[in-house]
Amino acid sequence: MEIDLGLYVITAATPELGRDHYDVAVAAVEGGATAIQLRIKKRAMGEALKIATAIHEMTSAAGIPLIINDHVGIAMASGAEGIHVGPDDISVSAARRMLGAAAIIGRSAGKHDEAIKAERASASYVGVGPVFPTGTKPQKSPVGVSRLMKVKAVLGLPVVAIGGIDAANLASCIEAGADGVAVVSAVAMAEDMVAATAELRGELDRARAGINQRQMAG
Repeated sequence: MEIDLGLYVITAATPELGRDHYDVAVAAVEGGATAIQLRIKKRAMGEALKIATAIHEMTSAAGIPLIINDHVGIAMASGAEGIHVGPDDISVSAARRMLGAAAIIGRSAGKHDEAIKAERASASYVGVGPVFPTGTKPQKSPVGVSRLMKVKAVLGLPVVAIGGIDAANLASCIEAGADGVAVVSAVAMAEDMVAATAELRGELDRARAGINQRQMAG
């Protein structure tokens, strides 16, 4: 499976809109997402595994990787392609030992020294943020696109921007060196999730094309 973290949609249950993780994942894949992360916190393990397995069947058919937030056991049992961990979760090296060399293992890294440690521990990519203010983690101050540039400058791994990203500011993240963007509310809270994902994908493709054209011209 070819891995592209360009438009990385993280699921969220939005009961007020009648949506669960599976609904968000299906709409995101239809709209052009290149990777899906199942971020499921307050569910029994059995229920979470059932959701993960259903999503993985769908993403596998589409040729898109599924990454599980935090839960190594769910990643292994569902057959997901990888896991994403934060500073308070299982270590990258431990996850690598459990999941194997082929697994995608992402690590949240707000600072460049954290990113370097993640790379040394065999992470597959780092997530940097929050780049912009976000309601998902309102307690965290945004680091801005300048942090993306600093992390990218010292890292040999893909960098995924996260936090407050939408169609209006996505291109600025790619221009700053991010290999991809991760979004939650921009899709899960959208009136039309498929259309919202398609708009984000269009912005991603245009930003990448612009960079490629400048590189070829230079």
